Amino acid sequence: MQKLTDFSVKHKSFFMKLFIVFMILQPIFDIYYLYTEDIINIFKFSPSTIIRMLIMGILVVVAFLIWKGRHKYRDVIILSVVYFIYIVLHHLTSSAFYVPYGNFDHYSIFNELFYVIRMMMPLLLIFVTYQFKIKWENVQKVVVIVCLIFSVVMVLTNIFGISLTSYYDGNKIIKYTIFDWFNSDIYNNGGYILVASKGIFHMANQVSGVLICLLPILIYIFFKKPNVLHTVTLSLTILSMIMLGTRVASMGWAAVTIVMLVIYLFFVFVKKEIKFNLKMLIIYGIILIGFGALLPFSPVMNRIYINDNSEEVEEGIESMSADKMLKNFLKKMEEKEKAAKTEKDLKEIKEEKAQFLFDSYVTFGVDKQYIMDLYPYDEDVDFWLSEYQIPFKDRANHRQLKTDITKRIIELNDNKADYLFGMSFTRLRNAQVYMENDIYVHLYSIGIFGILLLICPYIAILFIGIYQVFRHYKEKFTFENIIYLFSICLVIIAGVVSGNVFDEWIVTLFLGFICGMLLLNLFDNKKEKNE
Repeated sequence: MQKLTDFSVKHKSFFMKLFIVFMILQPIFDIYYLYTEDIINIFKFSPSTIIRMLIMGILVVVAFLIWKGRHKYRDVIILSVVYFIYIVLHHLTSSAFYVPYGNFDHYSIFNELFYVIRMMMPLLLIFVTYQFKIKWENVQKVVVIVCLIFSVVMVLTNIFGISLTSYYDGNKIIKYTIFDWFNSDIYNNGGYILVASKGIFHMANQVSGVLICLLPILIYIFFKKPNVLHTVTLSLTILSMIMLGTRVASMGWAAVTIVMLVIYLFFVFVKKEIKFNLKMLIIYGIILIGFGALLPFSPVMNRIYINDNSEEVEEGIESMSADKMLKNFLKKMEEKEKAAKTEKDLKEIKEEKAQFLFDSYVTFGVDKQYIMDLYPYDEDVDFWLSEYQIPFKDRANHRQLKTDITKRIIELNDNKADYLFGMSFTRLRNAQVYMENDIYVHLYSIGIFGILLLICPYIAILFIGIYQVFRHYKEKFTFENIIYLFSICLVIIAGVVSGNVFDEWIVTLFLGFICGMLLLNLFDNKKEKNE
C-alpha cells in the first residue's frame, strides 16, 4: 500500500491535469444528443454518465491515496456505513410505497441506487479538490474555458437559427433568432417557447445553474485582469444567459453583476485588497448598460408578461360564472352524499363528479395532459375538485400542480417514513410530476435523511465559510473567498427557484469544485497559490 501511495504522489501532476481537463469537458458531456433514447438504448446509460463515473472513480481513488489523514480508513468506513444504512432504509421505504392512482408504480432499485451515487459524486469532488490542492490559475482556466464553450455554442447556434429551444424536451429548433427579438409580432406566433434557446445542450435549467454559479468567478477574473479574452468571455456569457430565457439566467445575470460591482467597490475602498481601475469599470458599465437595454426584448421578459397577464384570463373565466357554477355543483354533491345510503349511490356520485371534471377542465384552465394522463381525474375526483377551487394562476401553473399531486400521493400512502427516507426518485421521474423546486422534490424523493446526507453538506460548507471569513476577517475575508460563498449561495437559490439543480451533475460537479476551493482557502495553510 505504501508503494501504491508513493506512486500516486509521484504522478500527482498527471492526475491533476486529468482533473482539470475533466472539469473543462463538462459542457461537452452535457450535449443533448448524448442523452437521446437511441443513444441510451445502446449503452443503457448516456456515454457522458459512463465517462463521468469512470473518471470520478479514478480521481477519488487517487485522492484517497494521497490523503494524509491519520484515521482515514476509520473515517471512510464510518461514512460508508452511514450512507449504506440510509440506502437500505430508503430502498425499503420506497419499495413499499403504494398508491392505486396515477403512474406511481414504477420503481427500480438499480436506478434508485444509481441516483443516490450520482448525488454522492459531487460531494466526493469536494474531497478530490481539497486533496489535489487546486491552484487559482487552474480555477481561472476552468471557468473561462467552460464559459466560452457554453456561450460560443449557444450564441452561434442562435444566430444561425439551429439552436434547440429551451422549453421543449425534444430536439425542437427555435423559430426566431436574436435578430427577431425586436419584432413584437414573434411573441404572438408561438410565444417565448420558439424564441428562448439553449444551444445544443441538454436542459435549460441545468445550463442556467452552471452559468449563474460560474458568473461571479468570471466577473472576478475580469476585475483582476480585464483583457480582451476576459471581456469577450464575460460579454458572450451574459448574452447566452439572456438567450436561455430562464428567469435564473436571464434575470439573474443582472442581479449578480450589480452585487459583484458592490463587492468590488468594498474591496477597493474598505478592505483595500485590490486597486481601483477606472478603465475596467467603464468597460463593465458598458456591458451592463448594453445588455440591460437588450433585456426588455428578450424571451424572459415576454414570458413574464404572458404569466402576469394570466389574471386577465381568470377575470374572463369568472365572467362565465365558473366560480358560481363550481360552488353550486359542490353544494349539490354534498347534499347527495348526505342522502346516499348504498355503495351504488356513492358510485353514481363519483361518476357525476368525474363527468363534471371532464366537461369543465378547459373552462377552469387545467392542463389536459395532467388531468387526463399523469393523474387521471376519474381516479381521484375529490383531489381535482379541490384543485378547481384554488386561484386560476396557481391552477394553471405546472410547478404548483406537480407539487399538489405529489403531496396528494404521499398523503394517500400514509406512511411517515416517506418523509424520512423518501418515496424514490424513479417514481416521481417516471410519473412525470418531478417538481421544479429542489426542496420539495428531494423532501419527497430522498426524504429528510437523504437531504441531510446528500444536500446539506453544501449548505453546511456555506455557513462554515461565512463563519470563518468573519471570524478571521483580516486573513480570510478575501475577494476570492467571498465570490466562492456567493457562487454557492446562487446555486442553492437556483435550486429553490427553478429546480433540477442538485440532482444534475453538470451543476453539482462545479458546486463541489467551488466548495472544495473554499475549504482549501479556509483550512489549508500550506496551499500554494500562483495568482
